Amino acid sequence: MHEVIRNPEWKSVFTKFILVQLGFTAIIYVVMNLQIQSINETVVNQHAAFVGQVLSKQPQLEDQLVHNITQGSDQQDLMLGKQILSQYGYTEQMNIQDQPALSGTALPGNTALIFFLCGIPVLMLIFWEYRKLFSRIRRVTHAAEQVVEGQFDTSLPENAEGDFSALGHSFNMMAGRLSHSVDQLKQEKTFLSHLLTDISHQLKTPLASLLVFNDNMLHDPRMKEEIRTTFLERSRQQIERMEWLIISLLKLARVEAGAIVFQMQNVKPKDIIESTVLTLQTLAEQKKQTIIVQGGEGMFLHADEEWLTEAIINLTKNALEHSPVSGKVYITMEDEGLFHSIIIRDEGEGINTDQIPHVFTRFYRGRSNAKPHSTGVGLSLTKSIIEGMGGTISVSSEPGKGAEFRITFMKTVY
Repeated sequence: MHEVIRNPEWKSVFTKFILVQLGFTAIIYVVMNLQIQSINETVVNQHAAFVGQVLSKQPQLEDQLVHNITQGSDQQDLMLGKQILSQYGYTEQMNIQDQPALSGTALPGNTALIFFLCGIPVLMLIFWEYRKLFSRIRRVTHAAEQVVEGQFDTSLPENAEGDFSALGHSFNMMAGRLSHSVDQLKQEKTFLSHLLTDISHQLKTPLASLLVFNDNMLHDPRMKEEIRTTFLERSRQQIERMEWLIISLLKLARVEAGAIVFQMQNVKPKDIIESTVLTLQTLAEQKKQTIIVQGGEGMFLHADEEWLTEAIINLTKNALEHSPVSGKVYITMEDEGLFHSIIIRDEGEGINTDQIPHVFTRFYRGRSNAKPHSTGVGLSLTKSIIEGMGGTISVSSEPGKGAEFRITFMKTVY
């Protein structure tokens, strides 16, 4: 009931109806009072004429007649009078028009006319209120048609009380969600288009190399064995490159499209990093490099263990590839108040200042000579993984002094 009373449409109708009813009540009161006053005058005149006629002939009956008229008669006199008058057709069942006291008043007709005239303003009130109601309904209909046509900037008023404001709020929320969904679909379509373009572009070079190697081996039957072996080795390298590129792009596509549900749990980053060191130990030994792990005792992160491992392997491998022979890669875990950080630092050639903003851009390759065959996917994938788990990643560097990548997660609240 409280919700109905708060509704502005209901309050408008109720207030106007009460005002109209009060006006009708006043009109009916005045009209009925005038009718009754007329009847009273007629009855008084009839009684006065009757008393005057009787007392003009029998003055001694004055006290008795005046008492009967002003105080009422007893039951015996009433029954006797009805019996005598009934002989002349003057009864309670007689036609109202035959009653002298009521013949000129037209009371039933006037009363019916008053009630009929009272119904006209009520109908006008209902028509007026429903006209406003249907106007609002048509506005909602028009807004819905615009949303169907893709015009999501249409909005309905929602700042007042009542059901229409609640409807406007729900409609605006629906339009906003539809607009967001459409934008997401467009972004996904654009992302898929760009991804296919990138894949085709990145696979073009290794495929062209494979075709050249195969053509040489097919059309030169007298090719020396060592040259054939060299071509086969290069073909294997190109195939491995394509395999790694396709796997990385598929991972990147899944992460950026939101197709991966990260299994978040409390993990020990030190265990992940020690596992990473074992995985990359062979790569480090090829250039006599050393991976130094520092800190991390008792540290826990709220992350997906498998994907966090993928990100750290990418960063550590990148650091090894950019570090010189006999160089060192430092992996440090730090407690920074509200945050836990994992810092991976190398002793490579560093990154130019103008290149730093593009480091995490997909397929971006800097002017470094350390990785001439880099595809520029690893760091982009790492950034998407870290941010997908609620962390952040940043890079700082100076030319000639190596590069430092910092992964940061907020501390877990127990």
